[in-house]
Amino acid sequence: MIDKKFVTTKRDVFFDIAGAYLQSDSIVLDIGTGEGSFAKHFNRDDFYLFDGNQLSVELLKQEYKNFFYGKLPVLPFEDNKFDLIHCSHVVEHLEPQVFYESLKEMDRCLRNNGYLVISTPLMWDKFYDDLSHLKPYNPNIISKYLTAQTGMNYTRDKISESYQLVELKFRYHEVFFAEKFSIDGNKFAAKILKKFISLSYRLGLRQYEKNGYTIVLKKENNGE
Repeated sequence: MIDKKFVTTKRDVFFDIAGAYLQSDSIVLDIGTGEGSFAKHFNRDDFYLFDGNQLSVELLKQEYKNFFYGKLPVLPFEDNKFDLIHCSHVVEHLEPQVFYESLKEMDRCLRNNGYLVISTPLMWDKFYDDLSHLKPYNPNIISKYLTAQTGMNYTRDKISESYQLVELKFRYHEVFFAEKFSIDGNKFAAKILKKFISLSYRLGLRQYEKNGYTIVLKKENNGE
């Protein structure tokens, strides 16, 4: 049964997933902070914010003391600094090698018993409507390089085996059943389909397709 609150384009409900792992004294890094919506959602001005848009930095550094400009995969922070690293709608803009190296940097900067929270779209019919989208990454590829999965084909060295998958929530979009059909060149069939589409909308015949997710992993130990 799909929880309808995840049938949305809004990010707040997915911010709340990360919020379940926050404490009042948590040291938090938000990667790709944009307009600072993640920090604003929790009314926190002590989060570390990292973004590659110089304009965002200039606007928000007046409001947040820990605002840093930079480009992935390099994170300008010391080892084992953060209790939680949040990264929302960023990794789909990265080439595979940059994504891999970014995961390594997140692992380096995350403390033991800390949480890594990544939100990103899956492949769906609107994914490439954004020209900055390079590649959809499914949640298994993140777990593959950070958890103790075995029997898989690895094209790069594993980053860690010390993470545990804590939570995986999918985002959905609503598709009416009749939208799955198309008729080309047949006027009679097109007329019937038009009536079918109208009926399906009135009856609410719809289905839900996954178009994104939020994954939460906990770093249990340093893997040494």
